Amino acid sequence: MVREQRTNSHMQKNGIQTKILRITSGRITFVKKLMLDRYPRLFSILLTLLFFALIWVYVKEFPILTNTIGVKWLLGGALTAGLLIASLVVALSFKKLSPPGRHIPELLFIGSVSLIFSPLFASLLNRYPGTDELRSFEFVSETPFLASQYGVLKGEKLKPSGYRLKVRYQGRELSFRYKSQAYFPLTKPGEEILVPVRKGIFGFCVVTLR
Repeated sequence: MVREQRTNSHMQKNGIQTKILRITSGRITFVKKLMLDRYPRLFSILLTLLFFALIWVYVKEFPILTNTIGVKWLLGGALTAGLLIASLVVALSFKKLSPPGRHIPELLFIGSVSLIFSPLFASLLNRYPGTDELRSFEFVSETPFLASQYGVLKGEKLKPSGYRLKVRYQGRELSFRYKSQAYFPLTKPGEEILVPVRKGIFGFCVVTLR
């Protein structure tokens, strides 16, 4: 009798859990249908806003990415991870995306988004979290540069758009850019300088001069 009661209670619990899973999956399916079927324009607008938000973050992050020491290795790892993530998404959605010949736009979208935005997320993840420190470099030069979309007017006073710092580090010549000011106007080539960097979680350092 005791065993039968335990078996019945166990079956009741399993039945309740099954009902909960059905209700949850049903709600998720309902939300998807509600967004895709009843509000397709709203869904498209939200996706568009998300896309442009990511582009805006990309534009803000790009100067930081270019000031990363070993950026080529970071980009290579990011693109590899993007391909792996795209392959995983396709594998998990294999039933929905088969036969592949009928879902070429979806496959191209998954692959392109993974490859385009993987460097952005790699750069963000590398910096957050991270530790700030000073690193020694051999000074080469610090020169101003001018970036103007409309050219230079006659008689216009030229103001630098930023500064390009060239240094030597571990036998390599590196170049960094920043906009606020010249940090080493009196430094001579060959002298050692200390530059603030942020060492990321992946081991890549980012020069934090602004």
